[in-house]
Amino acid sequence: MLILFWVCFAVAAYVYIGYPLLLWLDVFGRATQRRDAHFDRRFIGGSGDVPLVSVIVAAHNEEVAIEAKILNLLASDFPRERLEILIGSDGSSDRTEEIVRRHQQDGAGLISFPKQQGKSAMQNGLVAAASGEILVFTDADCVSDSAALRLLVENFADPQVGLVTGAPRYANAGETSITENESAYLGYESWIRQEESRRGLLAMASGSLFAMRRSLWRPLDRNLGDDFELPLRTALSGMRNVLERRAVTVTRLSQNSAVSMFGLKSRIVSKDFKALMDYRAILNPFSHGSIALGLWSHKLLRWFAPYFLLGIFFSSAFLHSAFYRGLFLLQAAFGILAVLGFFVRGPALVFPWSTPTSFCVVNLAALVGVWRSLTGRASGRWTPVRDH
Repeated sequence: MLILFWVCFAVAAYVYIGYPLLLWLDVFGRATQRRDAHFDRRFIGGSGDVPLVSVIVAAHNEEVAIEAKILNLLASDFPRERLEILIGSDGSSDRTEEIVRRHQQDGAGLISFPKQQGKSAMQNGLVAAASGEILVFTDADCVSDSAALRLLVENFADPQVGLVTGAPRYANAGETSITENESAYLGYESWIRQEESRRGLLAMASGSLFAMRRSLWRPLDRNLGDDFELPLRTALSGMRNVLERRAVTVTRLSQNSAVSMFGLKSRIVSKDFKALMDYRAILNPFSHGSIALGLWSHKLLRWFAPYFLLGIFFSSAFLHSAFYRGLFLLQAAFGILAVLGFFVRGPALVFPWSTPTSFCVVNLAALVGVWRSLTGRASGRWTPVRDH
């Protein structure tokens, strides 16, 4: 039991503290400076050609958000004659298509899919109709600064860059204890991605906004997520994924309770775990070096962290010194607070008392998501939840 405790403790500590610390200490490679200034001058107002950019928006029953999305894209400072906007309606039964048609004369293209296929299947159809050298994927419910597209595209002046992801933020961070903790977690996650990007280790993107070279595109597996499958492909091709932290995109988080957040995260984990298993060659550190180690540390071990946390809990229950008994009681109290958080609505359970619920939601979702993936229950279908 003593060995079990310390092995599980070491792995859990490495996942949440050790890996970020080693990144900061440059153990996984020295951080590089931002691209040279001449890259910025080659695109958008410089001497080089401005690439044709196709913006891909997959939508299913998005009548609440789609008009704001279209207006946001049309307000971009990217040269309008080099920008193509394609919105796909995935079997929408509301006013989504009617709203998009009102803006077709402004440059918003509509492709209607009468039967719901799922997000990735829709994106395959939209890309087939797109003309751009650079493909931009963005969600229907987020808005970005007018400079966001330009900032993303500037990175492609570096021929080694294959995919560029934006930096997500939540508009309703303090709405409930769940959204507050999720916003804090996003800050932690964004810092890790930033450090991975600076070291050439990044192999994931934010689904709210990212761009990639058309030359790297191949149709998506309909049961995988675009924001993980495409970065994995980019890394395997030998090109870099980078984070453009100035390209901020803001989303209102609809999953503002423990139950809805659990549903979102378990679905994401099930798809991402399947993607990583399908592209498992990238996990070989002898072939892919630090990128493989980053994926083991940032993704795979984090998804399996619940097993190590359970190992800590049960082994400490059988160890008899005051230290282990005290630790067991602390874990039990942590669990009681987590359960309490499931029944509290709104911001009533404030930080730090709300942290156990969010922490347990994340880990329970990892347990369930991996199980769903292993049993073949990962699905590309999605039903967005929007406030009316």
